[in-house]
Amino acid sequence: MDHWPWDLLTPRQERWRLQGVALNGGVNVGGNATVARTDGGGIWVGEQSFLLSSRDQIKAARAIEAILDGGVGKIVAWSFEVPFAPGDVTPAAVPHSDGAPFGDGTLYGSVPAGATVTADCPLRATHIPLTMLSGVLQGGEHFSIIHGSAGWRRYRVARVGDGYAEIRPPLREAIPSGTALYFVRVGLGVRLANPDEFFGALDPSRIIEVMARWVEAF
Repeated sequence: MDHWPWDLLTPRQERWRLQGVALNGGVNVGGNATVARTDGGGIWVGEQSFLLSSRDQIKAARAIEAILDGGVGKIVAWSFEVPFAPGDVTPAAVPHSDGAPFGDGTLYGSVPAGATVTADCPLRATHIPLTMLSGVLQGGEHFSIIHGSAGWRRYRVARVGDGYAEIRPPLREAIPSGTALYFVRVGLGVRLANPDEFFGALDPSRIIEVMARWVEAF
């Protein structure tokens, strides 16, 4: 699956949320209403907006539009999580093998894991035992797991306990002990939900607005 070129096309605004379906069973004789989820924990939907001004940015966005193929193609989309990541798990700067940077002085980016799972977890688990490699969890963090079959999936920490985290949505796939959790580079396999509105018009100043509405792809 292709990956969105984050370093070239960085969103100016974004919003990610779990969209779910709940079934209301009505009010029982005791006066209590019963509401249950019927969707397995919901699916992720996201919105990201971009302003493109350089030739390379515009050509990259055109290529991505072709890859997404009117909403049929899939891509891994990222979200900006650096300010919310636990501890010091920011990307490390890595030079070429001879120690030199790129021509413009930049280096490769290497994203470390922020935690590892300490026991096998089954499909649809919502409590995962873990050990932090840096910092502490507070709740509200996003992270990704690279699943063997489902690929990049994103999760949100709902509650934190002694040696475990409660997450939403439930695990999309079972994971073995030692699985890495990524808090800085949080990705998700998605499809484009608005192919007809993705690419804006090119104005005389050669600035294009791109609006991507994503829906989790399976």
